[in-house]
Amino acid sequence: MDKTSRNHLRRFFVESLVGETVELSADEAHHAIDVLRLKDGAEVNLFDGAGGSADGTLRLHGRKQADVHILRQQEAKNRPEPLVDLAFAIPKGKRLDWLLEKATELGAARLTPIIFHRSVATTAPSERWRRTCIAAAKQCRSNFLPEIAETKTLKNFLASTDADIKILGHAEGDTTIPSVLNGWSVGKSIVILIGPEGGLTDDETAAAGKSGFAGVRLGSLILRIETASIALLAAVKACCQK
Repeated sequence: MDKTSRNHLRRFFVESLVGETVELSADEAHHAIDVLRLKDGAEVNLFDGAGGSADGTLRLHGRKQADVHILRQQEAKNRPEPLVDLAFAIPKGKRLDWLLEKATELGAARLTPIIFHRSVATTAPSERWRRTCIAAAKQCRSNFLPEIAETKTLKNFLASTDADIKILGHAEGDTTIPSVLNGWSVGKSIVILIGPEGGLTDDETAAAGKSGFAGVRLGSLILRIETASIALLAAVKACCQK
């Protein structure tokens, strides 16, 4: 099957592609049976979120269970460079869903929620976060899911991150994106840090600077968390394309 034909197959996420037959989770079986109303024998595409992909035949078992008999395995790929950790203050409600969705589409390698002094929401990552990322990966036909890290305080995050290039989205930053990425090459990791809408405190800004973060300004306007996160992630991805 060529790539064009495969792009028309319905996609489902599975934890593993090992074996001749792979069982769909309850959520994915529900999506296949009740939402898409696929028939027994339909050809589908599976992905494991880590670069693996396979085509197979859907087999229905009653109204709630389904598995897929693997027909073709595609060669697993490495996650596309650059590897970017997006660390962000947690926005509320649907704004968080939008951030998770677009970050997945743009290929963030890791999503790290951060608690700042002026944070409003401190929700811990949940299964809903992961489902949002899975749905986005299905839609954009990515075989990769971002790792969703546990929520960290800014202090703990700054002490633990070991990225090669560190970028802080800052309304008063004086560094350009191209200049901060001038030293990037394949194999070097990048972290982007986005604070709350109230901004970082002076102490937080100073701590980030001491940890090697370069302040980057995105235009003259004050952006919401999700807007700044996605704008900076997209810009970094675009600047690193070879």
